[in-house]
Amino acid sequence: MKRYLLFCLLAISGFNLIAQISIVRTDFVDVNDSIPRIYYSFEEEGSSFPTDSIMPEDMVFDDPVFPVIIHDTLVYFPSSETDTEGLFPEATCAFSTRDGFIMHLKITDASVELIGMQGQLPFTGDIMNLEFIDNLTMEEFPCNYNNQILDQGAAYDKQPISMFESIIPADTYSQLTMWFDTVRFLMNAKINTSFDEYADIQFVGDSNQNGTFQYLRENRKMITSLDVQLRSKFGGAYTSLSDIPGVGDQLPMELPIVDTTNTHAYWAKGWKSPLLEIEYNTSYDSVYSMTFRYAYLSYVNTAISSKIKIYPNPSEDFVNFYLEDIQECSLFVFSADGRLMTTAKLNSNNTGIDISSYASGTYIYQILDKNKVPVAGGKLLKN
Repeated sequence: MKRYLLFCLLAISGFNLIAQISIVRTDFVDVNDSIPRIYYSFEEEGSSFPTDSIMPEDMVFDDPVFPVIIHDTLVYFPSSETDTEGLFPEATCAFSTRDGFIMHLKITDASVELIGMQGQLPFTGDIMNLEFIDNLTMEEFPCNYNNQILDQGAAYDKQPISMFESIIPADTYSQLTMWFDTVRFLMNAKINTSFDEYADIQFVGDSNQNGTFQYLRENRKMITSLDVQLRSKFGGAYTSLSDIPGVGDQLPMELPIVDTTNTHAYWAKGWKSPLLEIEYNTSYDSVYSMTFRYAYLSYVNTAISSKIKIYPNPSEDFVNFYLEDIQECSLFVFSADGRLMTTAKLNSNNTGIDISSYASGTYIYQILDKNKVPVAGGKLLKN
């Protein structure tokens, strides 16, 4: 009997080990990858849904309901395209975030590290290049159940105070330059990541990739703090603008600017980006946004869809799109696994695209207006 129980225990343990996913380097992005996404969020910052109202217990996702739906493509490009000064020579690729920052990554067989960021300087709009003193480790390969990453890093950009003369009142500027000579933008970043769950996730409804997938969930908390500091001419010490008499009380924002993001990312083998990302508040009882790797169609404006004709469909070579009284639209065609196949501008009533090079099968099209609002979508069949 004891041998039987031991055998059962070993069998169960073995099954659990087999069932767990291990995310490796080849499951992560490479330079020149394009990842189509559907981003669900709110018009007003801070708006949210109670988590239990949109998160199914059985992880079966139908079409979510959010006020704002944006269809975009996350592009990973060579770091050198924006790093014109060669500040991040180790970076293997870069990408743009929705809030306008460009993140420069060093991706190796062992890890993904954030080594630099670019964004607009506060107050001036010029480019800020934040170089990390210590790279911030975002992922370590292989990513396995119960793995955890705790890391922190600091990045900065320094500019002469004269660069800001035009935006500082003359009296204040003359006083500051008596004591200070340099402006430093200092960012501190902390990350706490754990892979805390694995199971099945299922997509149903009007999706271009319905099905069930085994996932490994990443539970990530990231805290960033951005401060603007001045360096003393006498000793070289830095002081936050908020602590300088006569300056701190006139600032339009409170320094340092602290931002905390809490995210669940659901990874699956071979997809190079999460199937689903969900941003929560700090207590995880409210959801701010959801980003799907797949393109859902049910949010399409059916009133406008009825004015669009697609012919011939199925087709072997060319497909025509006829839009009645709709101008300045963009067409996107995706394969069933989410790859972007074609983009085109629909500036006339009738536009044709060539699909002769496509493999036989089903494809998804999306049409967005000039404000990037989805107006139509559906399926194309290639013979």
